[in-house]
Amino acid sequence: MSSSSQQILNNRFDLSLIYLPLWFPIIYLLTVTNVPSLASICFVFSLFLFAETHFASTWLFFFDVQNKYWIKQNLYKLIVLPIYIGIAILGIWFFNPQVVLLLHYLASGYHVTKQSIGISKLPKKTGTNFRLIIYFFSFGFLATGLVKPGILNNLFMENKYIFNSFLVIIFLLYLFLVFLSTKIKYIKNINYFSSLITGIIIYLPILFFKDLSTATAVGVGMHWIQYISIIGLIYFRKTSVNYKNIKDLLNSFEFKSRLLFILIYALVMTIFAFIGVTSANNSNNSFNLFYLIPIIFQLYHFYIDGFIWKFSDPHIRNTIGAFLMQKKIA
Repeated sequence: MSSSSQQILNNRFDLSLIYLPLWFPIIYLLTVTNVPSLASICFVFSLFLFAETHFASTWLFFFDVQNKYWIKQNLYKLIVLPIYIGIAILGIWFFNPQVVLLLHYLASGYHVTKQSIGISKLPKKTGTNFRLIIYFFSFGFLATGLVKPGILNNLFMENKYIFNSFLVIIFLLYLFLVFLSTKIKYIKNINYFSSLITGIIIYLPILFFKDLSTATAVGVGMHWIQYISIIGLIYFRKTSVNYKNIKDLLNSFEFKSRLLFILIYALVMTIFAFIGVTSANNSNNSFNLFYLIPIIFQLYHFYIDGFIWKFSDPHIRNTIGAFLMQKKIA
């Protein structure tokens, strides 16, 4: 390996799943723009397989016995206060569901952007200017898109051939970069600027698509990939010490039960969201309570992540942070 910088797993994994998961939006865009009839299927599939599984994986923190005492110590801010907030959200929903949806987008924007900044610190420390750039573009694109979704829709979408050619060229260059990542001497700098690019463009699709569902899947899908990859890696590193090999871990009741929980959770929330969106489309944006259920759990995800990824907390640093990066070999 040419690079001496510390890795999350290996150069290709780090670049393609953590720092620059650009393959997801490109494949999604090529599919929905060339086969529009698959747009709804692609969204529901992405919602189930990536979005809701990423929300579900947050709950693995509560299944870890190492966190039991810490959770008791922080019971008010982890459980009690969110219940109060949930009740308030329920009241606002009956008053005006659009206000809740706006709060959800803003909370999502803050959460996603904070993760982008956190990931950018992994290759090397980032300065204030670096963080401000991500905040500026992320919230700038999000705010513009919420006010005027698809404001740049006609810029590229009028000529499908040019748009497809552009995507294919970017995809080939991206694959070339990932393939060569094991050979690049200064991969730390590549990862650093890749994380900057991801942080900047994650809400860019909202300027090109009037459909907020498609725009969210295309851009925030990269965030889902990052989160699932990091959570999965940490889980395997923490639990693998209790098993002889990876096969024993995959065959264990512990792993199967947690995987089943994530899939059932994702399926149920996807069904609720699908029913809610379908109902709104059929009744002039009149949302029902089914749609509120996944929104409340998603808001809790945005809230709780502010604590379970806070590495300044010694417990979080020792039980999560310690398993994030590949151990250096002397």
